[in-house]
Amino acid sequence: MILYRDPRDKRVFVPKKGGGVALNFGHPIAWWILISTTIIPLIVVVAVTIAVFI
Repeated sequence: MILYRDPRDKRVFVPKKGGGVALNFGHPIAWWILISTTIIPLIVVVAVTIAVFI
């Protein structure tokens, strides 16, 4: 299960066969979770790093 995408499935977190959970990228909240936990912090780190070196 590399990327789980099923818009008919109403769950945001879907259990994986080997344990743990995966995000259901067919659900809009999963995209907001990805953006708020990965992309925004990455932008902040890059901006602060650039500000330190300038």
